[in-house]
Amino acid sequence: MAFDLSAHLHHYVAPHVLVVPYPAQGHTNPALSVAKFLADNGISITLVQATNGLLPQIPSHSVHGNQALKIFRKETIPSGLDHSKPLSGAVLKVSFDVMRAALRELLQKLMLEENPPICLLIDSFFGWGNDIAVEFGLSRVDLWTSSATTFYLGIHVQDLVTRGFIPATEEGAKEKIVDFLPGLSPLRVADMPQNLIPEEGLQSGMFIRFRSVIQSAKWADRILINTMYELDTNVIECLRREDHIHIDPVGPLHVDVMSVAPNSSVSLVQQDDHCLSLLDRQQQSSVLYCAFGSLASIDENVVAELAHGLEASGESFLWVIRPDKYKNNASVEEILPEGFMERTRDRGLVISWAPQLSVLGHSSVGAFLTHCGWNSVLESLSNGVPMLGFPQMAEQNTNLKLIVHDWKVGLPLLQQEVNTQKVERKHVQRAITAIMRGDEGLQIRMRAREWKEIAEKAIHGSSKDNLQKLVDDLKQGKLKHPKY
Repeated sequence: MAFDLSAHLHHYVAPHVLVVPYPAQGHTNPALSVAKFLADNGISITLVQATNGLLPQIPSHSVHGNQALKIFRKETIPSGLDHSKPLSGAVLKVSFDVMRAALRELLQKLMLEENPPICLLIDSFFGWGNDIAVEFGLSRVDLWTSSATTFYLGIHVQDLVTRGFIPATEEGAKEKIVDFLPGLSPLRVADMPQNLIPEEGLQSGMFIRFRSVIQSAKWADRILINTMYELDTNVIECLRREDHIHIDPVGPLHVDVMSVAPNSSVSLVQQDDHCLSLLDRQQQSSVLYCAFGSLASIDENVVAELAHGLEASGESFLWVIRPDKYKNNASVEEILPEGFMERTRDRGLVISWAPQLSVLGHSSVGAFLTHCGWNSVLESLSNGVPMLGFPQMAEQNTNLKLIVHDWKVGLPLLQQEVNTQKVERKHVQRAITAIMRGDEGLQIRMRAREWKEIAEKAIHGSSKDNLQKLVDDLKQGKLKHPKY
């Protein structure tokens, strides 16, 4: 009897991966990008989204360019977030306890189905993915959405404590130079992630959480990190060879990053696309794009100084200001200095949210005034746009150090940390002029364009290869911790 190939194909079941992003835009977009790549390459996906998180709900079919994100299905769990309180270690603990219990309940149901998950792809930030994976017998892939440097410093936190670099609570402690880690160029303690150097010292809830997140990530079968190998070669190699961690760079992870539309994305906040028509009317590299992410809240006095400095610079600009970050959802006119909108209307536009990838990919954008969130850094590098850094929280000060001193693709808005230097309009004007018109700005622009070429090669080369390796290993049941 002839071999019936169709009968065998009929019984093939695609490997099923449960994808659990952290509910913030800088975490969710990279997770969606990985989910799309897996789905496009024959992997069944269940996307788990936390309700009442830091974002609106993700539609089951989110459109990117001309393609739809192929989600096998979507499930929701409660986030447990108390929006009346600022994010803290205590608030996150309550939230994560709620989410972990809800995810366990969901998995108990999914494991009884015909094609149960075989792999948990979870954001490292949760810190408890290993417990869930072990309980349900799943392989575990972590997604690290911050920089490789931040992860590397976290891995070596005990070394930093032993050598007296942290806690950095004594006078002058933050000016010490960390120069013993082979994967990193020397950096000040002040340039380390804020979670490693809190004012409360080692008893800080955020320090304890960050440390536990890193320790948990080490047990993952694989860590996908949103960076390029070419950007973080030394760090990646040290993590692999010296720390024996299976970490694969798969960035820059923009949604649809592996498709024919690299500047398309999903926004989880309503965007204002008409700003692109403004950019169409501007000269090449003449517009300063200003945006500070989905979480940061800029003090109104600081906003005023930024506005005055921007106005005095005479540069054209596109500025994103989130009214929902201010008391009583104040209007943009109420947030900005009186008369600013009228005085700058011929060369500037202020909106509540922008299609950032499209903006950064526009030829008229000459620089990006950014909070240095990691997604924004990668998006800027991918489009060859110089950065003016104004970090606000978390590891953003570390990212600024890399931008300015290691990759030399940007300048600081201020010459010192935000916490120690008052924001003044004269400093803002000076920095804007330097990045837009100065000789140093010109050199930075040339280097930024070089990084754009490197990013394009990574997207279709090393990063894509690492994602494809994950697909192949899932299909062949080879998701094991390798030996380097």
